[in-house]
Amino acid sequence: MAGCRTNQVSRHDDKSRAASRWRRAALAVSGFTLLLGLSGMVSANAAQVSQHATASSRTWTIQKTPNQPLADINALSSVSCTSAKACTAVGTYSLTLASPIGALAERWNGTSWSLQAPARPAGAVAIEFFGVSCPSVRACTAVGVVARKLASGTLAEAWNGKSWAVQPTPTIKGATASALYSVSCTSPTACTAVGHYSTATHGALAMVERWNGTAWSLQAIPRPATNTWFFGVSCSTRTACVAVGYLNTGTGDAQLFAEAWNGAKWRVLKVPLPHGSPGGAFNAVSCTSPKACTATGTAFGTSPTLAERWNGTSWRVQPTPNPPKFTSSAGQVALDGVSCTSRTACTASGEYSPGGLAAYFAEAWNGASWKLQATPLPADFHSGALLGISCVPAQCTAVGAYSALAGQVTLAMVR
Repeated sequence: MAGCRTNQVSRHDDKSRAASRWRRAALAVSGFTLLLGLSGMVSANAAQVSQHATASSRTWTIQKTPNQPLADINALSSVSCTSAKACTAVGTYSLTLASPIGALAERWNGTSWSLQAPARPAGAVAIEFFGVSCPSVRACTAVGVVARKLASGTLAEAWNGKSWAVQPTPTIKGATASALYSVSCTSPTACTAVGHYSTATHGALAMVERWNGTAWSLQAIPRPATNTWFFGVSCSTRTACVAVGYLNTGTGDAQLFAEAWNGAKWRVLKVPLPHGSPGGAFNAVSCTSPKACTATGTAFGTSPTLAERWNGTSWRVQPTPNPPKFTSSAGQVALDGVSCTSRTACTASGEYSPGGLAAYFAEAWNGASWKLQATPLPADFHSGALLGISCVPAQCTAVGAYSALAGQVTLAMVR
């Protein structure tokens, strides 16, 4: 039930919180947590192309997307568009449940999606992309995690219009595991990435890294609790960023967590909870200016979808509709992605599991209220989720994955 998960997140460590954040089954490979397998539905058959037939609705249309050849498991977790004719989506794939994990990247040229070849870091056992940001048509940065024999660490790669290349990221002293979940770039020489790391004495510590065009470096951030996580970041200018996630003092429910960067330092922002909610978590944020940000996620209680608006001074909860049959969801009901093109235009993608099977939904903000949008299903759909979204003034693109007879395959739709 939607209201029966009050303490679920608060007890998670960094790896299992990641699994909760994506609502996918966690698969441990060489000590590395791969997040794949929607509702446990994975076929033994290879998947070559996601959709056997296209589907459409009044607002959203499903696009054909490629999958890694011979891979039974494919998923897109993030997308970034610079125009209706230029998008890059990233995620992961695996040949089977027992196979090593690889990073997945795909490019939309206005007509079709095509696979790209991510770079592979030296000594990598597995690599996974979680977030991507493209400040121009020929420049993208993707972030995630790389697993080596003894530990996992942060991963960043850059695309220059022709190929992907690994960018070295800082080694965190004492870290036993680390990952970057989101990145936001205002130019090819200005990117901010967020995530968290764990140590022998701490379950999770939020972290921020900054790219200056030459190298990545760690930024000092305040941590107001024992355990802190960042899952989303958005930079409206080179000197203005907002990062969101959740925190846990270890004594109660997870609480909403947000920080802002002014070009010199990060500061903690006070975030309210919806009335009657004991806790919650942010999954994503989108800023159109330093004084206009929207963050989305999940709230514990009777109305789980969550959206809040930052006006440069304070956060304000926005009432959000919930999807059909949300009270029967076996997992969290959450808005996982959000993208705003102006103060009065935001679209969020969400997913939940009514009756135990993963499903997705979308809703839009028009400056006055949030409203659910109709989202189509592929012809061979069994279960699925939308995990990321990117909007430009002319179009929104949402990505994720779904399970069908062919296996778990990539999913993209546009509006």
